[in-house]
Amino acid sequence: MDSSFLTWLHITLGLFACLLFLKMIIQFGLPNHPARFISYIVGLCISAYFIGSALNDLNLIGPWNWMKWRSLPLVAGGLCLLFQTIMLAGNFSIIQQKVVSRLPLIAALLCFAFFPYYADMFFSWLLVIGGLFLLFSVQKARYQKRIYLKMLLIFLLHLSFNYIDVYMVYVIGQVLLFFVIFYAFMFEHSFGIVAMVDDFKDSLEGDRK
Repeated sequence: MDSSFLTWLHITLGLFACLLFLKMIIQFGLPNHPARFISYIVGLCISAYFIGSALNDLNLIGPWNWMKWRSLPLVAGGLCLLFQTIMLAGNFSIIQQKVVSRLPLIAALLCFAFFPYYADMFFSWLLVIGGLFLLFSVQKARYQKRIYLKMLLIFLLHLSFNYIDVYMVYVIGQVLLFFVIFYAFMFEHSFGIVAMVDDFKDSLEGDRK
């Protein structure tokens, strides 16, 4: 296997992420609920990152430009995931969720402007902090907790395989990203369902009035 195999692997990862993102949009509709809006941001960031990685492999994006621009999906997506884990610990009002949903975009722009080359480190730490928060602070939402921790475990395996100087081990680490994407979208899917339940409750209250 040569570098062309990894290029096709990254293209497949990008298409896989885009397919799951489009499926989520078709299933849940417009992002008119904060939980749905944050889920769409995460889905968009995942898709943008892997499509950008594939375009970089194809030399359609310069390596230095990609190193800088990938800070946007990494930081925005990582912060959204962290905020989602925090939301699982307590009840946030719709207004609070709306305020929180804007913060990752602002933080991503700041990182893009001042610390673009630290985006990988920021993203990894954000995922780990979210996992620790779920592990020690959240007693409910067991389904979402299990999904997130599985995603985090596989992501950490992926990172560890990247530091082993054996080509086949590196390839296996890249293949593990399929499972990371899958569990990430399962996690976002659960928030889409929460938004649907909230919409249904609002419609019932509207009918009663």
